[in-house]
Amino acid sequence: MDRPRRTIRPPARLNEALSSPASVSTGIKRKNTDAAIDSAQQLRILLTSSKSALVGLDISDLINGTSWNMLSVESQNALKPLLPPTAFHGYKAVIGSDHPSSVTNESMAVDESSANEEVDTSLFTDPHFLAAAHTLQDHIYSGWMSDSHAQKVAKYEEGIRNGTLAAAWKDEVWERDNGRRPTLPTGSNAKDRAGDAAEVRLATLAREGVLQVGDIIVLKRNFVALDLIVEKDAIIQAIHPKTHALTVLLEPGTSSHLPAHLLLPHPSSPSGLTQEAIITSPSQLETALLDNDGRVERGKRPNGNAWKTMTVWRWRGAAPLENKHVLS
Repeated sequence: MDRPRRTIRPPARLNEALSSPASVSTGIKRKNTDAAIDSAQQLRILLTSSKSALVGLDISDLINGTSWNMLSVESQNALKPLLPPTAFHGYKAVIGSDHPSSVTNESMAVDESSANEEVDTSLFTDPHFLAAAHTLQDHIYSGWMSDSHAQKVAKYEEGIRNGTLAAAWKDEVWERDNGRRPTLPTGSNAKDRAGDAAEVRLATLAREGVLQVGDIIVLKRNFVALDLIVEKDAIIQAIHPKTHALTVLLEPGTSSHLPAHLLLPHPSSPSGLTQEAIITSPSQLETALLDNDGRVERGKRPNGNAWKTMTVWRWRGAAPLENKHVLS
């Protein structure tokens, strides 16, 4: 991602913002500014405002070896703990104690006595330091250091923790924005609606092994006129050896998923509220699932191709099912 474009201005602007202007006799009477901004407020504006003078200057003109040496000893000692160990003269890289090549128990922990060491001023021209400084300028310019952005981040983190913040699935957003009620020609029959799929029979798929015991058939149909998406699962419990009719298990009500004890490559007999249905066509399966869901009456279901509303999931390790999903 490209960095925001910032206009490089001479550092005089920063000096003007940080220092109080001297009184100049110009013949114009100036009003006394009793409510002048204190230094702490000035510093806060410089570090948080997107209009800060920091974003428009070459950071090397402000932070460099010369400006470091201009600081008092007390100020330098206060800033030294914030610098990495490599910023000091005499630094020696030490292999950590957990490294196979280590022969001592020394580590790379920061020495607390760094306040007594001399800073290597080449740090301020190091590409890593300059990149970090430029990133800070970009963040200030983009408003990422402001209080309002901090509040947005806090709200986002809170939403992640309590589970209230989640983006909608992209396929659901697409269907919501682009879904249209299918328009069929007058007098269309089942063959016209289904196209080439009308020649494919459910029994043929079961006989040829395209559908197998343990496969999960997922219905997902969007009723645009009702602003409703119905999702319902069914699992194949058995296939008749002669007619190749499917015996499927499904849950009543609006529950989309099957109970965990049925989610097996060879599901057991139904128990509780689980229902069993014998299916010979995809439209019959769609009707059974929608009837069990109960939210869309039969008279409000537009005619369509039932094949296009279903997806088959197969257990990992079973015979491959091309262009379908695999359950782990």
